[in-house]
Amino acid sequence: MKRIINAVTIALSVMLIAACGRPTVVINERERENYEKKIAGEKIECPFGLDANGSCLKEGDDGIWNY
Repeated sequence: MKRIINAVTIALSVMLIAACGRPTVVINERERENYEKKIAGEKIECPFGLDANGSCLKEGDDGIWNY
């Protein structure tokens, strides 16, 4: 009985580790450049600010989507 419980525990642990791995997220080139600059400690030059994804905002844009 103890072996079955250990086997189930190991199997569930492996599944949890596999499920909680790092996700692969595709980001566009501009956002990647800004991310790398931010990680390197450089300042990102965006006259109208950044949106939540790291892209420069355009003039008059507030970063909120309007549907």
